[in-house]
Amino acid sequence: MKTVFKLIVVLMVIALLAMAGMRLVHKKKEQEAALPTPVTYAMNVHVIAPKLKNEILTLPFLALTKSNNDVKISSKISARVEFIAKSGKKVQKGETIVKLDSTDLNNKIKALNLNINSLKASLQAKKIALHNLYRTHQRTQKLLAVKGASQEQFDNELTNIEALKSGVKSIEYKIQELQSDQQDVHNTLSYSSIKAPASGIVTNLANIGDIAMPGKPLVAISSNLNSYLLVRLPENIQAKEIIFDHKKIKLSPLNTSFNGLLEYIANIDSSLASNQTVNIEVVVFDKKGYKLPHDAILNREGKNYILLIKGDKAVAKKVKIIANAEQGVVVEGINPRDEIVVAKQDILLKLLTGITIKVSKE
Repeated sequence: MKTVFKLIVVLMVIALLAMAGMRLVHKKKEQEAALPTPVTYAMNVHVIAPKLKNEILTLPFLALTKSNNDVKISSKISARVEFIAKSGKKVQKGETIVKLDSTDLNNKIKALNLNINSLKASLQAKKIALHNLYRTHQRTQKLLAVKGASQEQFDNELTNIEALKSGVKSIEYKIQELQSDQQDVHNTLSYSSIKAPASGIVTNLANIGDIAMPGKPLVAISSNLNSYLLVRLPENIQAKEIIFDHKKIKLSPLNTSFNGLLEYIANIDSSLASNQTVNIEVVVFDKKGYKLPHDAILNREGKNYILLIKGDKAVAKKVKIIANAEQGVVVEGINPRDEIVVAKQDILLKLLTGITIKVSKE
């Protein structure tokens, strides 16, 4: 009996709780039904109408100034550097920029001078002896005619004359050789003083006390004449022009690369110091097209879309970007009658959920 009674009590409690819960749910529904219907507000969006017109799109880059007159200067002799112009110094054409130790060359010139002078003295002595021997031989010839001298004496004098003449020629030949050597040393000596072949800014490639070697550059001179710009661009940018100093300048490919970048040159009218970096604008698009602001493009999973107005909603339309730069993007696949939404990415994504929109035109 007790067990049955307990079971009845439990069932009654459960029934009462269920009835109370149902009454609470019903009361809650009545309260919610009494609430006023929420007002839905349309989202204000800005739209533009695309226009087909000539557009110029550019990307900012840096270029390096160069000159056709830039030179690197090396020594033609091996010698110690005694003087070298300081880096950054502006020099004029013909100004001395390097002096090399010329002690050995000067000593060679002195030694050659001594040898030449010695030979000249010997030559003079032989010429005097030859002159005297000629006079003696002439007397002997007269005596021989009257039997006052022997034939042997006459022949010996002839032999001595020929020997002296040979000696004179030998010394003269040696003097010519030494004078030629002397001229060579003088020419080499001229290389110990290096002058600037053009005006410009000096850059040191060696220091005082270094040993200059033939072919090894000592200084570089950067000229501001015949300047041009060296432009390096990635392969995906197919550019034909740049804008520099508010002017369009044609790019010419060098068919070379540097660290994976393709190299171009642009000839300019300005006179600029070499090896300076300057700001340029690379023209990536210059023809008719539909240009849109970046905020008009929605990128999803690598594809590009614009949002068009259809009634009070926005719908996505796929487009192809043919140029992308600072000024905006040029796209294909749009209609000039389209009304295109311009907004940040999060707003564009929100509009795709079907939110009611209110249009404000450009």
